Amino acid sequence: MNSTDPYRKFRVQNFPQTNLSNYLPVDGVEVKLLDGCNRSCIFCVNEDHIGKRLNPIDTERFVRSVIEWSESPDEPEKPEAIYGTGGEPLMAMDLVEEVFGPLASRGLTTRLVTNGTLLTRDRIARLTAIGLTGVKVTYNTMQEDRLMALMKGAKPNDTKQLLENIGKAKEAGLWVFVRIGMGQHNADEAAAIYRVMRDLGVDVVQIKPWIPSGYAAQAQNELSLRPSALYDRFADIMMELYEELDTGGPELTTSCYPPARQLEFTVKDCANVAKIYCEPGGEALVCNFADEYLGNWYPEEGGLLGVVARRRELYPRMMDDHGVASCPARLNWSTPGPVVSPAPQWKPERPLIPLEAVRVRTAD
Repeated sequence: MNSTDPYRKFRVQNFPQTNLSNYLPVDGVEVKLLDGCNRSCIFCVNEDHIGKRLNPIDTERFVRSVIEWSESPDEPEKPEAIYGTGGEPLMAMDLVEEVFGPLASRGLTTRLVTNGTLLTRDRIARLTAIGLTGVKVTYNTMQEDRLMALMKGAKPNDTKQLLENIGKAKEAGLWVFVRIGMGQHNADEAAAIYRVMRDLGVDVVQIKPWIPSGYAAQAQNELSLRPSALYDRFADIMMELYEELDTGGPELTTSCYPPARQLEFTVKDCANVAKIYCEPGGEALVCNFADEYLGNWYPEEGGLLGVVARRRELYPRMMDDHGVASCPARLNWSTPGPVVSPAPQWKPERPLIPLEAVRVRTAD
């Protein structure tokens, strides 16, 4: 059943801090609609070709697989939300409409993950017409020179245009989630970006360190902050926003950052513990960063019904206390090497902020 609480996924009580090997049911399916993007970002976790529509998803197969799962009388787990990603899904509005129109008509929550550059009024009108619920937009910097360095193919007015597009999405009634990928280029901007998004009325702001996957793995030395600097920056952000988080505004969350709990943010140590990621070729994974294979989502190969059953079977072996055990995000915690879970042993280089000095906004 769909939740009426838009922040359910971000509440600490719904993401236990330990014992993640205890099963958490699926609440979201993320599907890659195509390879290809209108930009080429050095932080991209994929290796998509700029300006090209490649490897588009078989929309009829995917919709049939979701419907067979969601309407199965014998499967207790049901998808709460379907997210479309890429590449850039707004490059392929036909695919978006073919996938999300039928799913939205059945009451499923439907959202797109986008870089925001193509989020024009015309496309927003088409998205709302098919019943799309919301968008996740990446917004990493308000400075033009930094954007040009991070997003190859960017145009000089993209920083301004992205803000205008986010505002248009909110005006149209969409749920808007803004993700800030934080690293060496923009570590000083997160609090300022949060305030801008608050003024635009967005619903959630997430701060997420760069994940060393795809293009981002090739640029890790240029992008990523070392553990002590990352911890210090998160602490500074929390203290900078200390007086503001209780006064209204977007929910502020962090992701893919194990010690975030020490700062008393609303924490998702692992953003993917309740997710299934579907590739265009039929592969279903526990997420798009980790390698755990859940089977083939094509209906004739077992479909998402088989995938979710396989996920239940594998879950205790692929999870540890901080989520997906093989997640390459943990390479942010050491010089690239074997994937390990460093958080239980790691100690910050500065004292933790006393809990009584930190206030966290939570909705009732």
